Amino acid sequence: MFGFVKQLFVLLRDSRSDQVGGYALRAVPPADLLTDGGDGPNRRYRVDVGQTSFFAGREFRTFRDINLTDSTLVIKGVVPIDLILFGLEVQLISGSLRVETVIGGTEGGSFSETIPVYPRNTMSERPAPFYTPQVVVTAGGTLTGGTVLDVLLNKTATNANFASSVGLAPGDERGVGAGTYYIRLIATGATVGTFKSRWEERV
Repeated sequence: MFGFVKQLFVLLRDSRSDQVGGYALRAVPPADLLTDGGDGPNRRYRVDVGQTSFFAGREFRTFRDINLTDSTLVIKGVVPIDLILFGLEVQLISGSLRVETVIGGTEGGSFSETIPVYPRNTMSERPAPFYTPQVVVTAGGTLTGGTVLDVLLNKTATNANFASSVGLAPGDERGVGAGTYYIRLIATGATVGTFKSRWEERV
């Protein structure tokens, strides 16, 4: 055993200038933290664009087309866990829209329209089993009253217009606790566009 250890130190000797007792001990990071196969001549620490939650498959997005005339669309989000809201935005090609983020209030009708939730990362390298989104987004009902947490205004002239209340700048994300939230879209005139949102579910 001693002979094996001695040979190991011999192999490591002179591999770096900072030696101890004539031998060098080199700490090598795990290969999956390095580029170039982990041991190639051009290896560097791997730095990926995006957060850990992105590669773990815990970031999601949704969208809903808007086609309203002097009417209101309410989108309901049931959030059972904490999340980080990275984007809440609307893009219009005609009309005028007031977007309210609301909690509380009195529901009416039925929120029977399920709005699909899509993963932001569909790469095969996501860890299995794939994470299942817990946030449920629906529409179709109404909402009276409630506490308005935020307001977004958007109006078009003769060109398309874009507005965002979250995610317009780096560091603009918001932490959202578990609860039921409503997005109330109030249109003036013939209003056509798209509502979008994206978030990370915390575990």
